[in-house]
Amino acid sequence: MHITLFHKTNSRSQRILWLLEELNLDYELIHCDDPIPTQGFDKLPNLNSTLKFPTVQICDEHSTEVISLTETAAIADYLSHQCNSLGMAQLSSSEMLHYYFWKNFAEATLMPDLALKQIFAQIVLRTPFPVRFISKFLKFGFDQGYLNDALQQHLFRINAHLKDHIYLAGNHFSIADVLLWFPLLACTQASTKFAELLHIQRYLQKIQSRPAFQRALEKGQWSATVFQTYWSQAW
Repeated sequence: MHITLFHKTNSRSQRILWLLEELNLDYELIHCDDPIPTQGFDKLPNLNSTLKFPTVQICDEHSTEVISLTETAAIADYLSHQCNSLGMAQLSSSEMLHYYFWKNFAEATLMPDLALKQIFAQIVLRTPFPVRFISKFLKFGFDQGYLNDALQQHLFRINAHLKDHIYLAGNHFSIADVLLWFPLLACTQASTKFAELLHIQRYLQKIQSRPAFQRALEKGQWSATVFQTYWSQAW
């Protein structure tokens, strides 16, 4: 299986890079600017220049078909299934419930609310100065009316869960941990209130100390300073 990952620095594609390292898969890493460049990849089918990061292309050695996949959770599920690793195989029935919940919570609940926080911040930054007060007022209203409380509830719930669990599913590291890492780190980097949640901080230190994670940071050209600056401006 030959895998090509189209990657953008400090984006959500970092999670797939980390997963590839955890699964010890051979892959080609292509650093890109948005949108994904098509020049030089004309022979690769199914590559759409409008696709978002991450995008992977997978070629089975026993077939000429090339599979293109986007959406971080879909890619993670597919690779985990193909390798029979970091998924459900090693989990107990109770751990499976946690696995399913937190894997979907990361992409369906926490990430959308976090993205909204950033979207409103970007609207304010891009609004012409004479009328910027209008977008600031809208952001303030949405923050106070929904987002701030929602994100606080999400982070407190995660922190409470991690009080009694080593990993999200229980005793086993899984793709649920890979998926939740990005939005969880963004929240703790952006808000001092969230940075003080001890169980989350212990958890982040544990998963970020994994050798595969460290290799992925280096290969993905991760910048902690850029990441923190970008998400801090959303608050």
